Amino acid sequence: MSENRCSDNTCVFRRQGERILPTALARGPWSPDAQHGGAPAGLIAGLAEEALAPEGYQLVRLTLELLRPVPVAELTATVDAEAGRAVRRVRVTLHHDGKTVASGLAVMVRGAPISEGAAAGERALPPPAQCHEPVRIPGMAEEESFHYTAMASKVAGGSTLEPGPAAAWLRLNVPLVEGMETTPLMRAAAASDFGNGLSWTLPLDRYLFANTDLTLYIQRPPVSEWVGVDSRTWIETSGIGLTRSVLHDENGPLGVAQQNLLVRERRA
Repeated sequence: MSENRCSDNTCVFRRQGERILPTALARGPWSPDAQHGGAPAGLIAGLAEEALAPEGYQLVRLTLELLRPVPVAELTATVDAEAGRAVRRVRVTLHHDGKTVASGLAVMVRGAPISEGAAAGERALPPPAQCHEPVRIPGMAEEESFHYTAMASKVAGGSTLEPGPAAAWLRLNVPLVEGMETTPLMRAAAASDFGNGLSWTLPLDRYLFANTDLTLYIQRPPVSEWVGVDSRTWIETSGIGLTRSVLHDENGPLGVAQQNLLVRERRA
């Protein structure tokens, strides 16, 4: 284990100024040395929210670029909030060993009440209390990791044991960042990266289907610890795929997330 890696499994990250120290709970399914995309997504959302939320701004879009595998090793974070009135942008960048590994652009809006709203119809998910089966994906090791240990899960629709659309409720078991409140927005961002695992269309033992990016649109602030992710995946013979997820809390739909997938056959 790297001397810079936090060994405690009571949180996903420790933060020391600009230094971010991940624990083994940041680990993803593709490599023991690379983070699950949900870990940096939640971290970046939290840093962006921390920059402007006290001023009354709400995050409405977060675009996360995963420029290379985010290592389970010391990172540095920089946060740059642009000027603005009703709309402001916050850029959060994660670096490792002098290289940018991930960046996020958060669009923050200061809303103003209107007299009425309107909602599009989306299928409702059964509440978490009515769901009991944990998410299990064939070929994915049940080991200490972000997706298996840091997150609790309950299947809410379809099946994660076979290909096709699926939905699940997800909840962080531990704080995302030690000493920092894990906000509902951070929980939603962390859960949103699970879509292409929940709704898989090719077997994990034969293919890799990691996402190169993640974009969230949040129409209202999340309010519950459990985040519902209702996902569908399409994969083309070009080796390019797309996952679209509708995000829920216990009050109903709250936004959408999309992931571009890079699909490769595993070597024999």
